[in-house]
Amino acid sequence: MVAVTLTDEFRDALASFDAALLPDVAQGWAATGDFFTPPDPDSLAHFLTGLAALARRAVSRGQHLYCWICP
Repeated sequence: MVAVTLTDEFRDALASFDAALLPDVAQGWAATGDFFTPPDPDSLAHFLTGLAALARRAVSRGQHLYCWICP
């Protein structure tokens, strides 16, 4: 397992992103072909919505975001 720090700039951008647009972002991201197995856009939108909420909480608390990568 590896843990990486997400930049505060990414955290802040995600926290301030218009949540109503996240389903459209997920739709486009799912269609890019960047995934080994294409994700369900609705599941990806749910993930992004939760991540944005986490980013908003982190900003309000002066905290950082980290990502665990499990191979």
